[in-house]
Amino acid sequence: MSTQDNQHSTYLAFSEDSDNFDRYNYCLRRIIHLSHTPFQAVCVAETANYGVTLFLDGMIQSAALDQELYHELLVQPAMLAHPAPRTVLVIGGGEGATIWQTLRHKSVETATMVDLDSELINICREYLKDWHRGAFDDPRCRVVFLDGREFIVNDQDLYDVIIIDLSDLVSDSPALALYTREFYLRIKRRLRPGGVVAVQALRFSFADGRAHAMLARTLKSVFEQVHSYSALIPSFLRGWGFLVASDWFDPNRLSASAMNSTISKRLEVSLSHLTGEFFRSCCTHCSQAQRLLASDGPIFEDNKMGDLEKILTQLGEHVPQAK
Repeated sequence: MSTQDNQHSTYLAFSEDSDNFDRYNYCLRRIIHLSHTPFQAVCVAETANYGVTLFLDGMIQSAALDQELYHELLVQPAMLAHPAPRTVLVIGGGEGATIWQTLRHKSVETATMVDLDSELINICREYLKDWHRGAFDDPRCRVVFLDGREFIVNDQDLYDVIIIDLSDLVSDSPALALYTREFYLRIKRRLRPGGVVAVQALRFSFADGRAHAMLARTLKSVFEQVHSYSALIPSFLRGWGFLVASDWFDPNRLSASAMNSTISKRLEVSLSHLTGEFFRSCCTHCSQAQRLLASDGPIFEDNKMGDLEKILTQLGEHVPQAK
């Protein structure tokens, strides 16, 4: 962080250096919380352009301005695709916004959230109330403090919808084991018939999406239907990708009017961003991005994650180092 000065104010500049070449600077009006948990560095700050923002290990995670855009895109397509989601599993999503989006559905009876970092969740409970909106105290919500891979290995419950909301690929992160084919094979065993999986799927554009395409190939090795969609998330300063996977759901066969009708029937309050028309646009990619998604290449596998940085560097991607 560095201090900047101009005629009107003095402020901090938070520099994210998760890229090999570029630096992304955020103007901070004030720091609300700063600490280290046993797993990561946590900063909650008020930024000039994006409002209150959560940074983990020096990288932006979500901001007040557009967190609803991100979380609606991650959660709602899969939830709306399922005819009647009753049991939901969220892996990650420490802010609580992901679990809150699932609980907006009246059909949900239980929503289990698994996150390794209990201290982070306590921080988010205190400082990010507009994210979780009391979801942690909803009687349908169960929070499990455990590594997501360990939970899936030992869990015996079945779910209608599973949502994976992990931090980005970071060297030496315990989250790496939650990107592999072996992990998604176990995820599939925890789905009820007709179940749907939604995945936070890294940055994605025609020029910056090889890791996204690699994750899509990984899911395609497990599920019959895997579909990519993306949107510009302003605070991320780039386009962001999402994946929806199942053995039956093809969003290309879902009309905008059908999605709008389902939204109005399922949710008491309309969504802030997602409409059928907007979702259709998110599923539409330029020709170069389509070729990238259709390309052959490696997948994420347990026995190759040690070479992850080498593989993605060869593909033209960069894996940030844990700070």
